[in-house]
Amino acid sequence: MNRLLQPSVALSWVNTVLAAAERQGLARALLLARAGLPPCCLDESRWPIDDITRLWRAAADLTADPSFGLNAGRTVGPGSFNVVSYILLSSATLRAGLGVLQQYQRLISDGGRFQILAGERQSWVVYHPQQGSLAFSPHQVEAVLAATVSFSRWVTGRALRPARAQFSHRQIGPLANYAEALSQRVQFEQAFNGLLLDNAVLDAPLPQADAGLASLHRAHASALLSALSEPAPLRRQV
Repeated sequence: MNRLLQPSVALSWVNTVLAAAERQGLARALLLARAGLPPCCLDESRWPIDDITRLWRAAADLTADPSFGLNAGRTVGPGSFNVVSYILLSSATLRAGLGVLQQYQRLISDGGRFQILAGERQSWVVYHPQQGSLAFSPHQVEAVLAATVSFSRWVTGRALRPARAQFSHRQIGPLANYAEALSQRVQFEQAFNGLLLDNAVLDAPLPQADAGLASLHRAHASALLSALSEPAPLRRQV
């Protein structure tokens, strides 16, 4: 497939992986070399999905950390989600913010989609990975769920703890690390990847809710999304 037409991921999320590896003493140049990627790829605003999968695999191998994905996801900040972060922060509720994430997910990555399965007292926030030619590393999926918990904590200002977390893959790290990053109740080899949250948490007003700012940020994000969906100029494709 043409590199420009492949599903891709924003450099902001790539930098999250690089920073997590560097915190463990892994040189950026070594990581890129192990992944088979040239240094100039850091000049690109978006990476093909398969390239970030190679980066995740290389980071997991070189750090030999079975909780690398969890650790990477736990340390995300607003920079990891670019403009989407500002919409999340100014949303009325966490549920509304997750709805925004569903709408603008592509600005962060084409590598997955979120879905909310609403229940009477609790709701599942489900993550559906969408890999490229290469199978995702389980660290990629664990990072996304850990990041979801992390950003939920900084937009709510509360020590949020999901009632349950589950993955479709097998356990790859110590249970204590899953409990610390996600929930005391974690299950593996399940039908889907997701977090179970209380509706009271999802629907509580957010401390920085601002309808005007949210609308402004959404307009900017919509313009970026529209530009991302346009075919690349012929000159660039050539």
